Amino acid sequence: MGISHQLFGRHSPLLRYGLLVIGIILWYSFVWAPLSDKIENLDSRLETQETKVGHLKRDIKRHRGIDQRVVQSEKGLSTAVKLLMPGDTPQLVASNLQDVLLKMASEAELEIITYKTGRPNKWRGYQLAVTNFSAKTDIGKLVKFLKLLDDDRRAFRIQSIRAVKIQGRNPHLRVNLEVEALFMKAA
Repeated sequence: MGISHQLFGRHSPLLRYGLLVIGIILWYSFVWAPLSDKIENLDSRLETQETKVGHLKRDIKRHRGIDQRVVQSEKGLSTAVKLLMPGDTPQLVASNLQDVLLKMASEAELEIITYKTGRPNKWRGYQLAVTNFSAKTDIGKLVKFLKLLDDDRRAFRIQSIRAVKIQGRNPHLRVNLEVEALFMKAA
């Protein structure tokens, strides 16, 4: 009993170290292991959230300024629409184009012989309103007329121009023009 009392007595070092080891094992099992699992779980969730935040920041950078670009696009569209000849049909656009061209011809002092609207053409899937007219003029007045056409900012173009020099008692140029204007239905 002497050895057993010395080894397992109240003040024996073996009992103290044994209780300490048991305490450490209990602390590890009930406190540290669950806490470390929670910490690892929270770390992985934190990394996931940081990744999501990074993706969101990248999306914010990509989408930043979209409102400004939309407003700029709308302004550009409204400016482009203002440059179109007015009219709800290609025939009405051709008629309005004809009026504009006759006014410019009058300013350039061209003597208009004939004018008419033509059949609509196509360009890249869009309809083009067509106006044809013939004029009696000289080179100076023709150049003035072409300069007026070039200076106008509206959306139309000269598709063809033919000039024939007429000789005789009254020499002059006979000019035939085909002019097209873009027609787009109102949205």
